[in-house]
Amino acid sequence: MKSYGMGPNMSEAWDAIVVGAGMGGLTAAAHLVKAGLRVLVLERNPHIGGTAYVYHRKGFTFPMGPLGFSHPGLVQNTLKDLGVGEDLKFSRVHYRIRAFGLDLSLSLPFPDMVKELSKPFPRDAEGVKHFFEDMNELISIQAIPDSNPIQSMAYPNVSAVEYLYARIKDWRLRRILGSIGTREPYSGLPLLAAMWNLMSHEGIWFPEEEMQSFCERLVRAVVRNNENSGEIRLNKEVAKIRVDQGKVLGVILKDGTQLDSSSVISNADYKTVFLKLMEPKTIPPDWYDAVSSARQTGSVFQVCLGVDAGKADLSAFEKASRLIYRRSARSIQERESLDWTAREIDPDALACQELEVSLWGKDWEMASSEERAPIVIRTEAEYNHFAKYRLGWRQRSSGYEGYKTRLARALIREIDHLIPGLEKAIFVMDVATPLTFEDQGGRSGGAVAGWSWDYEDFRDDQPKELIGTPIKGLYMAGYQAFSALFMGGVPTAMESGKRAAKAVLQGMGPVEKILVPGVEPKRKNP
Repeated sequence: MKSYGMGPNMSEAWDAIVVGAGMGGLTAAAHLVKAGLRVLVLERNPHIGGTAYVYHRKGFTFPMGPLGFSHPGLVQNTLKDLGVGEDLKFSRVHYRIRAFGLDLSLSLPFPDMVKELSKPFPRDAEGVKHFFEDMNELISIQAIPDSNPIQSMAYPNVSAVEYLYARIKDWRLRRILGSIGTREPYSGLPLLAAMWNLMSHEGIWFPEEEMQSFCERLVRAVVRNNENSGEIRLNKEVAKIRVDQGKVLGVILKDGTQLDSSSVISNADYKTVFLKLMEPKTIPPDWYDAVSSARQTGSVFQVCLGVDAGKADLSAFEKASRLIYRRSARSIQERESLDWTAREIDPDALACQELEVSLWGKDWEMASSEERAPIVIRTEAEYNHFAKYRLGWRQRSSGYEGYKTRLARALIREIDHLIPGLEKAIFVMDVATPLTFEDQGGRSGGAVAGWSWDYEDFRDDQPKELIGTPIKGLYMAGYQAFSALFMGGVPTAMESGKRAAKAVLQGMGPVEKILVPGVEPKRKNP
């Protein structure tokens, strides 16, 4: 299917054009259509939903991006407001850590997390208690209510590593508390509190109807029956956003088609918009420099497996369908000495990294009673390491397939310790690198979570809205339309779409102040 909605005979002048049919773009388009505007959504991929969508291999369904999302109430209210929230139900997804010789829950309420972590770390019991008290305080400041869920956090921002080294003795516990995993703490304290809020308080959830149907609800909101005001065109790549004298005029497609509109909402990320889709002469130099130098989060290497549930022992998922796994403490030093500038990474060394292993879209009992189960393995990976194989969009040089397959096989061998019988139970294997996430999701550098979360890059005590741009009529939506994902990916993207639509309807003018993370002078710690 190449388009949803009106069809090619309609006028090519639109009230608004949305570049990208991700969650932010579709939400923005749906709100504008609801307000009575004629809206065109353009997507270069053959599917809607961006990385929130799914793909299919030999009868298995696998994720393109998020394995779930938080703030289900906000998501549901947004869909209800758009008239497509009927009968929407969610199931909570639970996480455990299987590392450092431990098997512990990571998604319990804070009082229970204190008990869970104090047992294996009795010397740090008091520090654990104070940690979650401080997290609670930060979260209570964040959660000032609904009309504006991204709120000021009047709390001194310190690095998580500085905070934890002063309070927690055991290095393993510092990593668990500071990264909700096995990594050395890397963010500021307010952002860490937001992540614990998503994991424990709000929870991570999965739509019972699965992600494909969930995304298609927004299509229905854009393409309203008999209203002839919203259209989605797939396989239509935007080559340029047209700008003249500081005002947006519309877009030009890769095939040369020119489309007119005085309002454009881009669901592409900042680097794509300002560095690829616009002529440099149309962008204020300070904006161009800021976006060029801004750092993003890293990417991942992903292995999706279709497994014979009767041959693999899936009991590791009995208490949680998402596992943060690392087999030995020795592997910590091996992981942190990986040289991503090398021509090839040792596959076995890659397997010593922190791995996220997920039974996707099912609970353990369901998977155990059925013949087939989808399993997803993810680990951090550097985009630049794989960039040498990129010839163009979805084009790779020789050696790419063999190399990524060798890496994937090493991860599978490692996970066989966690899921006995896994190697012999595989029906189908599909491997994605950071290049895949760049092409499939339009994410520059394959970044999986927007702007960098590292403390040296993000020290603000509140996320900033980045909807406005210096170009009149050009607005941003999606996972980079806020300076941090304090609500997680899907709800942040949907909130950004709602705000971008509001900016169009109110005729919000161009903005001068650059709020891209890492650009403003950084405050000194108190």
